[in-house]
Amino acid sequence: MIGNFSRLAIAAALASGATGGVSAQSEARPSDDRQLELGPVTVIGSRARASTAGQTLIPVDIVSGEALRSSGAVGNELGEALALVVPSFSFPRQSNSVTSDHIRAAQLRGMNPDQVLVLVNGKRRHLSAVVNDNTKIGKGSNAFDFNTIPLSAVKRVEIMRDGASALYGSDAIAGVINIVLEDDIGSTRVGISHGLHHSRVSPIGETVTDGHSTGAWVNSGLALDQGGFLSFGLEANRRGATNRAGLDRVSPFIPQTEANLGFRGQRTHRVGDPDSDALGAWFNLERPLGGVTLYGFGTATARDSEGAAVYRYPDSKQNVQAIYPDGYRPVTIGDNEDAGLAFGARHASGDWRFDHSISAGYNRFEFGVENSLNPSLGPDSPTRFDSGTFTNSLLAFSSEANRRLQRGPFGRPSHLAVGVNYRLERFEPEAGDFASYAAGEFRYPEALAELVGLPDIGAQGAKGLSPDDTADIDRRVFGAFSELTAQLSERLEASIAGRYEHYDDFGSTVTGKLSLRHDTTQNLSLRASLSNSFRAPSLAQLAWARRDNTFSTEGGRISSRLVSNDSAIARALGIPELDEERSINFSAGLVWQPDSALRVSADVFRIEVEDRITLSGFIRDPAVIGFIAPLPGAEGVEAISFFTNATDTRTEGGELLFSLDMPGERGTWRIDSSYAYARTKITDTATPPGELTTLVPGIDLVGVEERNTIETATPRHRWISSVEWQGRAWSFSARLRAYSSVTRVFTFAQQEFDDQYALDVEAGYRFGRQWRLSLGASNLTDRYPDQSREANDFFGNFAYDPINPIGLNGRFVYARTELSF
Repeated sequence: MIGNFSRLAIAAALASGATGGVSAQSEARPSDDRQLELGPVTVIGSRARASTAGQTLIPVDIVSGEALRSSGAVGNELGEALALVVPSFSFPRQSNSVTSDHIRAAQLRGMNPDQVLVLVNGKRRHLSAVVNDNTKIGKGSNAFDFNTIPLSAVKRVEIMRDGASALYGSDAIAGVINIVLEDDIGSTRVGISHGLHHSRVSPIGETVTDGHSTGAWVNSGLALDQGGFLSFGLEANRRGATNRAGLDRVSPFIPQTEANLGFRGQRTHRVGDPDSDALGAWFNLERPLGGVTLYGFGTATARDSEGAAVYRYPDSKQNVQAIYPDGYRPVTIGDNEDAGLAFGARHASGDWRFDHSISAGYNRFEFGVENSLNPSLGPDSPTRFDSGTFTNSLLAFSSEANRRLQRGPFGRPSHLAVGVNYRLERFEPEAGDFASYAAGEFRYPEALAELVGLPDIGAQGAKGLSPDDTADIDRRVFGAFSELTAQLSERLEASIAGRYEHYDDFGSTVTGKLSLRHDTTQNLSLRASLSNSFRAPSLAQLAWARRDNTFSTEGGRISSRLVSNDSAIARALGIPELDEERSINFSAGLVWQPDSALRVSADVFRIEVEDRITLSGFIRDPAVIGFIAPLPGAEGVEAISFFTNATDTRTEGGELLFSLDMPGERGTWRIDSSYAYARTKITDTATPPGELTTLVPGIDLVGVEERNTIETATPRHRWISSVEWQGRAWSFSARLRAYSSVTRVFTFAQQEFDDQYALDVEAGYRFGRQWRLSLGASNLTDRYPDQSREANDFFGNFAYDPINPIGLNGRFVYARTELSF
């Protein structure tokens, strides 16, 4: 497979020189602002001094908002747009994955989604209220939801590809992403876009048109007194559902009755993107007042979505024929509310510059299901349920100062930064309605009971949280940091940083970072860094518990339960409480820039993570299930899982970026090519705890499915090459994306999916200076991944596996227009 990918990568590199596209870069250089910011830009990477991306001691990518908006992202999603232009960033889609249908998590450098810290305008952003416990990639993570930031609000995104807990605190193991909001003044922009999938779906032999996506936005900016500004905007997006399900062969693990077998050859499932409606608002404010500059910014988003759950057959333990004589397919419901707000003041005193701020964040996710039932309640069961509500909040205070030292430790100019931070985090899961989790007394007629046994418990598709699953927990975190950046010689610059953090539930930790940059020649610079990082388990991971369904070792559907580490079940099995993750990061690289038009950078990295937090594999052993059966919350459970620090991992990789500008009389050509490689291996696993070892000697807490999640479910190689031509009126771009193979492993089957690529194109025309019209297509040639084999296509219904990086929706065509006043 690697040989095939190598040939594909070479073709991508050649295409970058011939046909090109739009891609992320690591330098702010003069060029069309569709890709990168013009001129010097203050970026993340140092708390002590401002710099451009080309001056940082560690790799930083800068992608402009305009580049993201012209990427052709489905549904105007920020996460999707970043994944289309930055190869080290991925944004996998899911389907039939409970809450993960509604909230997607992103990865950086192939690491867990919650191992990257997200900032907005340089301030820590709160996490989603949802743990992605039913997804494949990033399973068990509790991460930031990129789609809570309106795409039209983004001025640029800064991606720091290095560990940075010493600079920014917990979670920054893979890196830091800073989303900078628009600050335009004196203009108003109004835009609208529409797109749809038009694709040949081979498993059903039809060409389908679905996934209609419409977006509209308005941004405006006002100049305030004394050089201040107020920028603000609204954005609305409507995304229609897609379906790439195959034809049902009917599971052999359900009764082979006439009623069930009658669905053979029909399309009973829906596999694809959810239906969603979103409305977002934002503002960004700055106002000098005397010797103080006041600032504030905020975003608010509301999103309603409808996901899919697997079909329930007429004669099964998940149905009551009096309600659904022909079976049914539940529709999961997600109501996601998110808001973030920050205010602060900057001022100078002597040689010191101060920044004091307070910020607050809030995410609330209400989960439910319709077209469903609770089989244990029989014919009296409702068909619509409130399955639970999850709320996550953050309140943070920060006071920071920095100054320039004319004569630093080595007699040369240096920069010093110090600061203190305090934050209060809170997580609260609330129970669903009684019928969503109730264990009723309904029993099937004797003939059916002999075939299916007892009715399943809970609302199908979204089993509700019971009062035993609820919690209200909080934590307080105090941190203090210092960084010194010094010019050691004419060519050598160094930065040393340290941070102390104290958690009222995990104790204290100290992290540090050393970075070096050597300007070997006028055009060539070498850089390296060594750091340790830290991530405490999120409050949601500490408290998360709920019922669901999973597969048996043979492939049938069984009832499961994720138990919290302080539950009666966990205590009885000797499962320990969660501990924090710790990592050691090393990176080294070079930057070569012979002139302002050409730039090449290359970096390698290694990240060692100790006590990595992950979900255990499902434990289905009858000895364990029998042992927990009398305990609270175990009724009807056939498999359990829990959070654990059972693995240590090593992630190694590298990134290569190339960019070239070629101005001409009629316009400017730009060629970009970016390559990222990341490979994660499990280096050690912990001994299973307590009673588990006694009940099941030799038990593996991680299991083959979780090993697959960590090691081989994401592509190790990613390549994005693009070319763009920008004239006075016309513009054209093309982008080739290539990904190496991925593997799906179940306990009963596995499959490797071959290398994949997709071609994206866009053409635009500007009518004067105010109106622009663009037409484009993502995956122009309608490429699909390999079809799933019979052993793991869920009996024909999942013809394509959602883990594949090019997705399973096929071609997407769109039009976008924007008018500026």
